[in-house]
Amino acid sequence: MEKQPHAEVKLHKKLQEDVAYVKEKTQEIESRIVAATEELFESAKERELLHISIRVSCEFQKFLLDFGDSPPQDEAEYVADTIRSGLDWFYLLAFHCHGIRDDLATWRFERQVSNFPKLRDACLRRFEMLCQPSGTASEMLASLLAFVHLELVFMAQVFPSIVDSNLKADQWQT
Repeated sequence: MEKQPHAEVKLHKKLQEDVAYVKEKTQEIESRIVAATEELFESAKERELLHISIRVSCEFQKFLLDFGDSPPQDEAEYVADTIRSGLDWFYLLAFHCHGIRDDLATWRFERQVSNFPKLRDACLRRFEMLCQPSGTASEMLASLLAFVHLELVFMAQVFPSIVDSNLKADQWQT
């Protein structure tokens, strides 16, 4: 059965809106962090690692907003692949930020997220902290790194269903 042209147009419009949202949110967060950190991200390579880490995080946040507590398996696998594409960038960002000692020295993240709804809630709370206009440089970077940690937890939860197609579609959520 073919999709109706109207459905394709609607899907295309939704994709355009999603891309615009991620782009705008990435720029907003990146600009605030760069302004607050002064020279920490002055080279093109340093700025790129910040940009990619934020963009992947914004894409994950958009996924969490769009699909609620029961996302479709194919969407979960797609966003897990997106997160996987940022692994090297996340590591480099964390290494680059290791010299900041105030709030990052007490960086905390939630270790107990036993199912997807709890993980989703933890992620959305952390992303909200990242977007606080009054955040200091170290608070924003600590929130970004904690959010990245939660992205990796999500990726680990999705992983079994990717390698074993015999698993139930919702098994990774429990």
